[in-house]
Amino acid sequence: MPDAEPILRVRHLVTRFEPEFGGGPAGRAAVDDVSFDVPRGGILGLLGESGSGKSLTALSILRLLPPGAHSVAGSIEFDGKNLLELPESELRKVRGRGIAMIFQEPALALSSVHTVGEQLAIALHASGRLGRVRWLQTLRSAAHTLSCELLTRVELPDAKKMLELYPHQLSAGMRRRVMIALGLACRPSLLIADEPTTGLDAPIQAQVLDLLLRLVREDGMSMIFITHDLCVVAEVATELVLLSAGKVVEAGPARRVLDQPQHAYTASLLDSIPGHRDRPAPIASEGRAPGAAP
Repeated sequence: MPDAEPILRVRHLVTRFEPEFGGGPAGRAAVDDVSFDVPRGGILGLLGESGSGKSLTALSILRLLPPGAHSVAGSIEFDGKNLLELPESELRKVRGRGIAMIFQEPALALSSVHTVGEQLAIALHASGRLGRVRWLQTLRSAAHTLSCELLTRVELPDAKKMLELYPHQLSAGMRRRVMIALGLACRPSLLIADEPTTGLDAPIQAQVLDLLLRLVREDGMSMIFITHDLCVVAEVATELVLLSAGKVVEAGPARRVLDQPQHAYTASLLDSIPGHRDRPAPIASEGRAPGAAP
């Protein structure tokens, strides 16, 4: 069971784009007063259509925002620290080791000029898991061994051979598993998975979902699972946050949100899913749901 104390608290987060980047005269709030908690040992589903602010919320947490965007208000508390106030030198210690992210597009996130093994070795070196090995040959051997273990954990066949391949030589499902392995390299407490099943065939989607759930359970991690697919998030999340136009329209325990939606927008999404047509009518038609984080 997740502990009562959340691993991450996001409060009243506002992230804007500057006018020259399409933000409008006063700067458009692409993430507008977003609040939620990520339960320790639990899975938060961050749900919404394309452009709702899901990925930008995740990038705001790690302060990896695209050009022209910056967070102007709110707090993001992790391990007792407000990440929005940390200097970059301290934030680098949080990225990867504390919070890791599986990016939405592996083809763009993975280096095209480095092998899988080289990219895993870089991640392992940054994590400190290679210890204080000084001899180059010993360092390479340690990196090779740990990289093979990571690829085996994400159920990639023939790990030793896989280390020698470049991302373009892998299938979409394999690239996604390599991204998961990179996310695990630093042994994070919180894993952010941004649309980890998008673009995959249904059988591969199911395999990736099962893999993520197993890894979270085995490592005792927490996870933010970002998706536009309500059917997918219903299978994995313990808590749900629904975004629309950068705002939270509903939040709460996943089962309550799915069985008793309190917002018309949530109800409309559920109407499109077979088997949900007999659920209770929504309690509220507008505004933040009573279960949303303060």
